[in-house]
Amino acid sequence: MKSLNYRFPHSRQDSGQMNIARSQIPQGQQVINVLNNRSNEQNCDRSPAPMVHGLQKFAVPSSQQSSANHSKKSSISKQQQPKQIGFLNYLILKDKSQIIQDEEKENINEPVVQKNMFNFQFVIGIGGFGKVWKVEYKKTGQIYAMKEMSKALIIAKKSVNSVMNERNILSNLKHPFLVNIYYAFQDRENLFLVLDYMQGGDLRYHIGKMRRFSEDQTRFFMACIFLGLEYMHSKNSLHRDIKPENLVLDKNGYIRITDLGIARILRPDNSQDTSGTPGYMAPEVMCRQNHSFAVDYFALGVIGYEFMLGRRPYTGRSRKEIRDQILAKQVQIKRSEIPDNWSLESADFINRLIQRKPANRLGFNGPHELRQHSWFKNFPWQKLMNKELKSPYIPNQNEDNFDARQISIEDDENNELIQQHSIMLRRNSIQSQFSGYEMDNFSDKQNTQFNNF
Repeated sequence: MKSLNYRFPHSRQDSGQMNIARSQIPQGQQVINVLNNRSNEQNCDRSPAPMVHGLQKFAVPSSQQSSANHSKKSSISKQQQPKQIGFLNYLILKDKSQIIQDEEKENINEPVVQKNMFNFQFVIGIGGFGKVWKVEYKKTGQIYAMKEMSKALIIAKKSVNSVMNERNILSNLKHPFLVNIYYAFQDRENLFLVLDYMQGGDLRYHIGKMRRFSEDQTRFFMACIFLGLEYMHSKNSLHRDIKPENLVLDKNGYIRITDLGIARILRPDNSQDTSGTPGYMAPEVMCRQNHSFAVDYFALGVIGYEFMLGRRPYTGRSRKEIRDQILAKQVQIKRSEIPDNWSLESADFINRLIQRKPANRLGFNGPHELRQHSWFKNFPWQKLMNKELKSPYIPNQNEDNFDARQISIEDDENNELIQQHSIMLRRNSIQSQFSGYEMDNFSDKQNTQFNNF
């Protein structure tokens, strides 16, 4: 494209030619040419500028003239300033404004993840706020789990902070032993989280099916859970609700941690954070004391106890009953209770995790205490991390690996609450509480690689 030698015309003919030429050149290029010519003019002999349609062409004084003209220039009023500078500034600002508008338009036109971008196959679970679906992302064919959470239920249970917290913490975590997030979005009625799909179902289903597990199965499962917790703790995050319902298996029998609804970033003064599940909740949490990463290791010990003996160490019909049991005595696995073919080291490992006093608990001084325990002597941690080990327990690929009856019962209970509170969603003040929930941080290529953890 030919460059435009910008000059002010001295005749109507020149003016007409000038307008034709300018119309053929993009606005941004016109401004650049104007500025280039103005710069060139500064190096030319400063002759009196010609008059153009009643406006004097502005000429920048040379360094020798600057001091002489300074006093004269300062006396000129704003109304007498040459209007050409205002015109050029207008062109420059207009061009910049157009660029910004174009960029904003491009951002608006970028595809936003929406519900209609997925094929919903079937329900695989029920959470506290709605269903969990097996879905297919239409664009790539990738299979995910999608949590569909009713805003009405979230409002009814006063859990807005919980769901927003889960989304925020998940967005900062990424690990092969966690259920990872890919997308988050919403419509007027629901929030949606798109997560790793775990074909094997949750541990509660398998405990109900198996009742007990072998020592090798227990060691493998607890090692998987430990690696997920170790990573979370390295990110200064507490899970605070480790239990079989929040531990899911992939098709190869590896366990991942899910449901970070009550997870928290560790802070010194957290005695008022008492959320959790009775029976798996650490004593210091139940007693409203400040707590640290050891609360997750207590829950890990409870699960190990359950794997070995088929029951939890502390049971009761209410939180108060369980709390009273914990305060009454320290439960330990006795030698006489150890099943056949189980080692003494396994019982010692579990007993040291379920200590009531945090300072006595395995892992209180760091995760190395678990790695170095005799039960894990010569354990191939790196191979486990790389998922190069064969799991001693592999879910049946021909089964759904979830209890459809339980899904139906919980779904009916949720529907009643949704009907009672759905009218509140018409208020903008309610909808604004979910502002900023959307997330799409991963490209399709990254998603495919990430899902292969």
